[in-house]
Amino acid sequence: MSAEAIPSRRRAVGYAICALVVLLTASTRALVESSRALSAAQSAAAQGDTSDAIRKLRRAAHWYVPGSPFCADAYQQLERLATEAEAQGRAEQALAAWRAIRASALATRWLIIPERARLDRANRHIAALMAELPAPPEDRAKDRARLREEHLALLSEDRAPDPAWLVVLAIGLCAWLVGLFRAMRDGWDEEDRVQKRPLAVAAALSVGGLALLLLAVARA
Repeated sequence: MSAEAIPSRRRAVGYAICALVVLLTASTRALVESSRALSAAQSAAAQGDTSDAIRKLRRAAHWYVPGSPFCADAYQQLERLATEAEAQGRAEQALAAWRAIRASALATRWLIIPERARLDRANRHIAALMAELPAPPEDRAKDRARLREEHLALLSEDRAPDPAWLVVLAIGLCAWLVGLFRAMRDGWDEEDRVQKRPLAVAAALSVGGLALLLLAVARA
């Protein structure tokens, strides 16, 4: 192994360690905040404040980390409160709980929606509950089944950016930044003389990344 390759490998290992530390720190913060919100929700529920419990459970579910037991527990408690309120005819609280599930599921999506099943279930219940509410004048001639279908169709619309283009956007952004960094690092020598080949490679990488970035922004 050449002497030049050793510092490069050490830098790569250092960057990987830094990225791992940042990831672990963020994950730990999310777990701690989710646990705190879940405990606060349980205290509110014990005091009979269901509305506050729903708000805090929604916050607990928002602090999503894959495999988090606190998020899973928050979703389960929200579903329990929603079904209980629905069975007891408390439509307002049932809607609040189902909407909390829906909002949390949508807020924590990335390339996938981790809580797709819960989101679909929440959409169906929200549509059914909204169909039972007093209809506006333009909808009074419609029966409950049709209103439920229309509400469900609106709730099921996915207006989020295409995940594939989000990946392209991330790649383009990284390539653009790396190209700029390499141009500043390798484009000139210690005597400020232009290094044509390294500068050309960096410029091509940066321009290509910017093109991908702009394309992804336009298409996503």
